[in-house]
Amino acid sequence: FFFKQKTAYEISTRDWSSDVCSSDLTPRWRARWALAAFVVTAVITRAITLTLHLGGAGANGGLIIADLHIHHMVFGLIILIALTFMFVLFMGEATRWANQAWPAILFGIGWALVLDESALILSLEDVYWQPLGDLSYWAMGLFAIALLIASIWAPDKEQGY
Repeated sequence: FFFKQKTAYEISTRDWSSDVCSSDLTPRWRARWALAAFVVTAVITRAITLTLHLGGAGANGGLIIADLHIHHMVFGLIILIALTFMFVLFMGEATRWANQAWPAILFGIGWALVLDESALILSLEDVYWQPLGDLSYWAMGLFAIALLIASIWAPDKEQGY
């Protein structure tokens, strides 16, 4: 019943972060976090836009600044630009944040916001509630399938990653 208790010096940040924060995520787990964030964001975004649409918001529903409708795709692009910028700046220091869950989560959120309005990007018109708006469903579905495949077959610890 006697045991040696660790001192504060012996309890290092590295031990804590590897046990608590799971900072050694494999590509498979990063794909799973991205997929979960993508699906949750897509469902929430569609629910909000449907609620606004059914409430009679029309083309000017949502966020309007100085009579300009700001599409949610803009927020997705901002997230993806920030992630890309951070990747370029810190790719030599990838162990600091690339193996954590939050970049994968932001990746999923950003792409859900952008792909939900991909029909608008392709047609350069607000076709969200028109038949051409179904292109967004196809784009989101293909992206979700790609993330699902990655979350199943991407390298994991069993493959020596």
